[in-house]
Amino acid sequence: MHKQKKLNIFLWTVPLFNSIGRSIYDVAFIWLILDITNSEKITGFVAMTTYLPAILCGLFIGAIVDLFPKTKMISLATIMQGLVLLCIPLLFFYNIASVWLLMLLAFFHNGFALPMVPAFNAYLPTQIKKENLLKANSIVNISWQTAVLIGPIIAAQLLTIYPVENLFYFCVFFYFCAAALTAVAPKDTVEKEPINTKKIIQKTKEGLQYLKDRATFRFIIILTLLSNLFVMGPAIIGVPILVKLHLGGSASDFALVEAFIGLGMLLGTTMVYGIGNRVTHGLLFLLGLFIDGASFCLYYFVENINQLNFLSVIHGIGVPFLIISRVSIMQKHIPEKLLGRIFAIISISIVSMAAVSSGIIGVMADFFDIKTIFLIFGILAGATGIVGLMHPKIKYLN
Repeated sequence: MHKQKKLNIFLWTVPLFNSIGRSIYDVAFIWLILDITNSEKITGFVAMTTYLPAILCGLFIGAIVDLFPKTKMISLATIMQGLVLLCIPLLFFYNIASVWLLMLLAFFHNGFALPMVPAFNAYLPTQIKKENLLKANSIVNISWQTAVLIGPIIAAQLLTIYPVENLFYFCVFFYFCAAALTAVAPKDTVEKEPINTKKIIQKTKEGLQYLKDRATFRFIIILTLLSNLFVMGPAIIGVPILVKLHLGGSASDFALVEAFIGLGMLLGTTMVYGIGNRVTHGLLFLLGLFIDGASFCLYYFVENINQLNFLSVIHGIGVPFLIISRVSIMQKHIPEKLLGRIFAIISISIVSMAAVSSGIIGVMADFFDIKTIFLIFGILAGATGIVGLMHPKIKYLN
């Protein structure tokens, strides 16, 4: 009973505190770069390069996650993220407003974040029965999405008091709280193995071979990759450009748009929790892909911040459909010893496409109106869900 109480505290609080810190970071960093440069192209380039850690070494993170206790990985990664972010307000204290130094710090921040999602998703099956994983993932997503809702609201309020660079102090506070709470979570154990470069490469190859032999899981990851190629750039770069340069909004307006996306995610999670036992996980995943992408088409018609807030709720609803179902499918069907590697590969597909997509948006903004970009990318992203329906097995996965 005591162990279950610790696990419940972990499920409800760690994603909440970690994601509040990340939400504040997401608002503060992109707005800071856009404010310093006032350039869509440079902002897109900076956003793209900060995701390079995933492209360079993300593939091997899963093997490292599988070799170490997951709770230790989560704590260490969170603490290191906080220490890196402490440097940003210090740069401004000494009047060093360098975009390139900020880009370097973001590079390391995102690098230390790489083990977080694979470790967390691989940890849950070590503590929770398979039949309870969908509900557990729903709880985690409620916690995460509450953070996505209130994190930007906190950022919006802080921006009325502090300059944007000081918001990173609050990111550090929430990161350290998450690390402290992880330290008291039930510990997972792993089989002791020699840890060296050869072992990491060998384990990485095992994960890739597993996917090579299982076409359905491989196709899910391909759909994830394509969806994120078309969704992440508009979400990361397109929204702040739309708010600041086309609607004349402020940093607080941008933060509230992000909060409305979080509200949509909470509504979507409630729906998944309610219908999760009546609809296959595979169908939920494909529906999420469609809503997540197609909802961006509606941004083409946005004329003011209030309309954007409303459409952000609709967009947010699709996100938990695809995330909760995809995670639950993998946790139920893939051996525990491989989960870190498989979730790392999924994370790479998301993060690497975030980098590519952000760079594409920055370049395309020189040739197309940002609302036209939302329309084009929304059509392409929504189409991934339709393509997935044509697969003979995915929609039946549970």
